[in-house]
Amino acid sequence: MKRFMQIWIATVAALVLSTMALADGGNQLMQNQTHWYQKPVETVGPVSGFDAKNMTLLTLQPGSSLYMEGGSTLHAYQINAHSLKGSATLKGSAADLAKAIKAGNVSTMTLVVPLSTFKSRESGLDNNAAKALKAKENPEIRFDLTKIKVKAGSGTNAYVMTAAGTLTIAGETAPVILTSNATIKGKQIFLKGVQKLKMTDFKITPPSISLVVTSITCTDDIEVHYDLLFEAK
Repeated sequence: MKRFMQIWIATVAALVLSTMALADGGNQLMQNQTHWYQKPVETVGPVSGFDAKNMTLLTLQPGSSLYMEGGSTLHAYQINAHSLKGSATLKGSAADLAKAIKAGNVSTMTLVVPLSTFKSRESGLDNNAAKALKAKENPEIRFDLTKIKVKAGSGTNAYVMTAAGTLTIAGETAPVILTSNATIKGKQIFLKGVQKLKMTDFKITPPSISLVVTSITCTDDIEVHYDLLFEAK
């Protein structure tokens, strides 16, 4: 009888989680719907130790957002960044930001995701993610720019920005190329994009959770969705 109850509880839990996933998937079809994981971060700030001597400094602004989305043998999941740090430097003046960026005057750019505030809505998922990302030894995810290219996009003040750099996750660094839709207005630049990654590229074993009668394993493929706002000071 005890064994039967364990199996029954596990089955009900799986059905509830599946129903929640299907409901969320249906909600995503609603236009102009902002989900919890798409909401802007609660705090933003500059990257500490960032050298902007004799250059124009750009810093991350409120309204920025970033989340990671992945799949598993049960359902999709999302993890949202509640805080971000970002800084960039520009050679010369930012009086005409669009002209300066198109001329390749962006010298450096760094974006940091503190893992202590990188959360989902499931504590079990957060615990397993922290272990997989080795958050205790490596408390942040970090992108550092090495080269940038900008070309005209569709629409007023619209551009397509290709940023080559390095991404460090779980203590492992790998090259990455980010392609963003950029909008430049005055001294502000808005960056929006989606980056596909694989956990194993950073020597991360996809997390798994064992239940009574089954196990849930995350897929290797993940997507990082970002919507960032930088402003020149």
